[in-house]
Amino acid sequence: MTVMSCPRTMSHTLTRSLPRLACLAVGALAAPAALAAPAQASDTVLALAPNASGITAYAGQVVISQLDVATNKWALVLSQNGTLSPLPVPERTVPFDADAGPDAAGNPVVVYSRCAHEPTVGGGGLAPTLDWETATGCELYVLPLTGTPTEHKLTAASARGESETTPSMWRGNLAFVRHASSSAVPTIEYLAAGATKPRHLGNGSVPACHPDPTGKNDYCAFTAAHETIDQLDLGPTRIAYLWQMVGGSVDGTGIGWELRSATLDGARSTLLDSGLISGTCGFDLPSGATAATSQISYLYAQAPCDTTTTSFATVNPVTGIRALAPTPRGLAAGAVRDGNTIYWLRVSGSAADVPVPGGSSCSVATTACELVTSTVPQFLAQPAREQNPPAEIDVVKSGLGYRWIAGPAGTRLLLPPASVPCAPSAAPALVYFSAQWSHGKHTVRVSRQDPHKASHGVGSITRSFASGTYLFTRIAGCGSSTRITYAVTTGGTTQRFGFNLVRQGR
Repeated sequence: MTVMSCPRTMSHTLTRSLPRLACLAVGALAAPAALAAPAQASDTVLALAPNASGITAYAGQVVISQLDVATNKWALVLSQNGTLSPLPVPERTVPFDADAGPDAAGNPVVVYSRCAHEPTVGGGGLAPTLDWETATGCELYVLPLTGTPTEHKLTAASARGESETTPSMWRGNLAFVRHASSSAVPTIEYLAAGATKPRHLGNGSVPACHPDPTGKNDYCAFTAAHETIDQLDLGPTRIAYLWQMVGGSVDGTGIGWELRSATLDGARSTLLDSGLISGTCGFDLPSGATAATSQISYLYAQAPCDTTTTSFATVNPVTGIRALAPTPRGLAAGAVRDGNTIYWLRVSGSAADVPVPGGSSCSVATTACELVTSTVPQFLAQPAREQNPPAEIDVVKSGLGYRWIAGPAGTRLLLPPASVPCAPSAAPALVYFSAQWSHGKHTVRVSRQDPHKASHGVGSITRSFASGTYLFTRIAGCGSSTRITYAVTTGGTTQRFGFNLVRQGR
């Protein structure tokens, strides 16, 4: 397999930035030949789906966005008896951020946003998804999928001066994304049925952004670097979502994704998969996540260089172990799991014209799409692998529990959280260390001592680190503990600062 190059990666002899997906993880991806072992899912074509985008389903009710060629706008349509019938919802200029699920009574509904100003295409037109962080004046609506469908505004989710998008409902509980105009980092909110105040859930990596030293370019402005959420799904006990990073220190073309999961109690999210568009050739793209209690199902697309493949995928949100099965007889432009059924959009035309399955795949002139239903296939378990963001990230802004503290002799030391989550437990957890100072000459050495073992060095810092550059060490096994010591030497004086770390909990 061809490994994607890393045009933005910096390497140092004694210091390293965060490990990158493009450099460390791509080689662990299963090649198309390795996916031939599982039996393919049986599939049935439900309807032709030209100009379709996005797909969501619950209790057999399948909803898709479809371009109305007469108005050049997108309609929200329901699959019924081999046809796609428009729902009584005003059309919009972009595909809907719709998600189907049960209301408080268990009846199937679909929730979506409506915006005064619609989002633009992500990554300045390079990404196959919309950048919902660029939308403004957005509010949420719900539409029943049985009986007489009449939409209602979800007023409890509205906040003055902010926009709400990409909603998902489960048993009347609501998860959605909120952002202020030109806000660089969105928040995920959870509003329990009957509640009036939401709770923050999850987060994603925030790439480090190094300003242009000449001052000519504002690389850190919202238009150049920000985060957004492409898709979100709320399940019985957790959410799953696709976090998109644009600009800053993101690898490849500057567009990266993280498939993440978070429990509903507000604990830190878990990175389960990631992707990017390479600066040379190839891409990785997880999408269409469906959250269940014990697993996350999603669509995984990849092209090591020239040949695109798509696979149905599952990942355990606790262990992080993935499993894959190829999509039968064609590429998938979108997929959703509904119990033991997978509904998906199969590209039935020229796959060469659809290099990245996504929002416009079924609108390419030489392709056609069909709505297909498949039984859940036999998945092939993948080797455990370390998951890392496809970027050089700022661990403090990323909400991982890190903070800067005052160190000896005018230094600042990066303090990790006292407890590092176990999940995903199949791979070691990475813990990061850094030091900064504005004047003087210092040497900062980091060492660790595990129980019943001798102390050993992690690394040394002889110049002030920029944001996003770290030493790191690995802690394996839930319940493992270690003691970390910073030793700061200034002139002939060395001062030490030590603290304990344990890996436990989610």
